[in-house]
Amino acid sequence: MRDPDFPFEKSSTTLSLIIYGRIIHSTSRTKVTILSNASLGINKHGKIAFLETTYLPPTEAANLHPGFDNASTIHLKPLQFGWTDPIEASYSDTSKASRVYPAMVAKLLANGSTTVAYNSSIHPDATNVLAEVCKEKGQRAIIGKLCIETGATHGNMEKSVEQSLQDERKAIQHILHNVDPNGDLVHPCIQPRAGSYASESLLHGLGELCHTSTDEEHGLRIQAHMCETPLEVANMHLLHPGYQSYADMYNHHGLFGPRTILAHCIHLTDRDVDLMAQRGVGVAHNPNSNTCLRDGWFRVRRLLDRGIKVGLGTDCSAGYSISVLDAMRQASNVSRHLAISTGDERCVLKFEELVYLATMGGAEMCSLSDRIGNFEKGKEFDALLVDVGLDDKINVQGREHDEDAMLKKWVFMGDDRSIRKVFVAGKLVAGKDMDDMEEWSRWA
Repeated sequence: MRDPDFPFEKSSTTLSLIIYGRIIHSTSRTKVTILSNASLGINKHGKIAFLETTYLPPTEAANLHPGFDNASTIHLKPLQFGWTDPIEASYSDTSKASRVYPAMVAKLLANGSTTVAYNSSIHPDATNVLAEVCKEKGQRAIIGKLCIETGATHGNMEKSVEQSLQDERKAIQHILHNVDPNGDLVHPCIQPRAGSYASESLLHGLGELCHTSTDEEHGLRIQAHMCETPLEVANMHLLHPGYQSYADMYNHHGLFGPRTILAHCIHLTDRDVDLMAQRGVGVAHNPNSNTCLRDGWFRVRRLLDRGIKVGLGTDCSAGYSISVLDAMRQASNVSRHLAISTGDERCVLKFEELVYLATMGGAEMCSLSDRIGNFEKGKEFDALLVDVGLDDKINVQGREHDEDAMLKKWVFMGDDRSIRKVFVAGKLVAGKDMDDMEEWSRWA
């Protein structure tokens, strides 16, 4: 059996690590750069000090790839109808959160999600557990306590606007002051489930909270669902009459801007799209769950053409995979279904765009593209060491030196078995080769 490892070298006092081998990342939406023989230096702060060509022979099928930015993960719950509300409600038992969340975060890391934008539940204590687990395990995360005042079942609603806002403040302050005061990994967010689940009073209060509670640099992020189904849109208008569009409603309450992450956005009006482009929001495309629930086909090209940020998510409340690799495949399929349905070949997402959406697109959408998303100098080293054909289901014989083919084989056929090491901010946090953890911890 061949050695799955890249050549790694402990370096000088200024560098923590130098990695040699085949290095792959997105440098634009239309270009995936493959450096066949490269060296990448990581400093003591977990940031990339340099990326340059070298002359060492490459490893056979191993690649260094940016970590996945998983733009929308509803914490692991069974399929939505008749299940999501009772399962969410069960997290009033904080001991359940303490049992479930460590396993969930570990599994997401093992599947390559170095950054995750989470939906938690309406319970501040359970939300705080999730934040603590992410920090402990070294995962980058955006976490908010869900705000649900109406429209849910099985008691999965908050008793009042005042309670919802109080609990939201509690979760935000716990993250800012106790979990990650420096904002290194874990970031709080404002999180109404959707416009159809929150009254005008609650949304107004969340807008005020968003603009009075700030992290140290740029203010709070916002996560919410928008335009997932025609019924959801209709229910929003019933609860909030008088608005021209769903986007206008969020914008009116100060919840629509460059740090807003919107899930789904399938049934958009032209007015929605215009305001989304104007305000600089981002969208999490969840193709697996949208297909499972028959929500509709998200038109990625329509939004990209308007300069709207788009990333990929795994929405495990309705989908069946936590893998961003699966989201890439499903996004490709949805785009092809759109092309079949409309006759517009421009709907089809190119391979380079799929890689971008899974990495830089998600980083942009999470307002983290200045820190992560690719291997530019100065960014933090969030990365996956991927080795296809070692003990996974991929046949690489005859293609070992075809770099483009090896990358595509991994994206379309790979799984967590191909991911040997997972790094966040320069530290080894997951992967099949965790036996190296003790040695790496001395280096990092």
